[in-house]
Amino acid sequence: MALDTHQTVAGGNGEAAAISAKRPEKTFIDKLMLRPESGVVIAAVAVYLFFSAFAPHFFSDRVASNLLLSSSTLGIIAVGVAVLMIAGQFDLSVGSVYGLSAGMVIMGVNAGIPAVVMLPIILVAGLMIGAFHGFLVTKLQIHSLIITLGGLMFYRGVLLALTEGFPIRLKVPDPFLRAFDFNWNGIPGPFFWFLILVVIFAFVLTSTRFGNWLFATGGSPEAARGMGVPAEGVQIAAFALNSMMACLAGYVSVARFSSVDALRGQGMELEAVLAVVVGGASLNGGYGSIVGAALGVLIISMIQQGLLLMGISVYWYQAGIGLLLIVAAVVNQRVRIRNGV
Repeated sequence: MALDTHQTVAGGNGEAAAISAKRPEKTFIDKLMLRPESGVVIAAVAVYLFFSAFAPHFFSDRVASNLLLSSSTLGIIAVGVAVLMIAGQFDLSVGSVYGLSAGMVIMGVNAGIPAVVMLPIILVAGLMIGAFHGFLVTKLQIHSLIITLGGLMFYRGVLLALTEGFPIRLKVPDPFLRAFDFNWNGIPGPFFWFLILVVIFAFVLTSTRFGNWLFATGGSPEAARGMGVPAEGVQIAAFALNSMMACLAGYVSVARFSSVDALRGQGMELEAVLAVVVGGASLNGGYGSIVGAALGVLIISMIQQGLLLMGISVYWYQAGIGLLLIVAAVVNQRVRIRNGV
């Protein structure tokens, strides 16, 4: 006989208790594993312990500083990519936008525009680029991979044309840019900006209405619209924030290197996606974590630094992160299925 749920609610505590008994309460471990970043915490500890045991000098202050520095610009990009992937979209152009924005900053400062003025200019440029991508994807119903793949090629081509294939450098050091590249007790300045962004965006995703809208839109745009969420506007905003973070990373890279070449940022879009997926984000949208993405960035940097210290050819790095992406995608999918997410 089918169970009448209305009778169960009204019929007394006996049947309700029987039903509850059939549903075992989740343990602390089960609740912990529901967190998107739970798996990446374990992975980060495992990777750190592995290279601590087998990579010479991995514990040294110099290696730690290099690790934090190498993860800072990729981390800033990954923050934007995480927001966009949670909203259910992809952007393959962030590496090219990152390189082009660095070129624009150097050319602007060399033309006499103060670096302090170039910062809002480049951030607004990033917002406009991302909003344009989002408009094409949401209003014209063109897949984000097609739009951003075209953007990847276009922005890279513009940078090649501007630099003519040769590196360009700042003619005169700028005090404001120097302020971005400080070092405090071995902790590099760019890593501080990365941490600040992680805190801000983690708060936005977990404690604001816009954060709820991002998850709802990524989970099901149709259902989100039914609940009154402006799904198209949310995705356009996510695209805009994503490109703005890429431009900010470009600005920080100028403070760090004082130069840019035509290949700056090539391949970083794939590393950023890898970091976000390793951090527990779903490729289908609606699930992810900024903290997880940050830990994913640190894992990538640890692998890069650790392989170098072990004397393994840098060419194996690409193979390693490619395999890591496949493994992370499989593990994340199995964990979500197990937890019914």
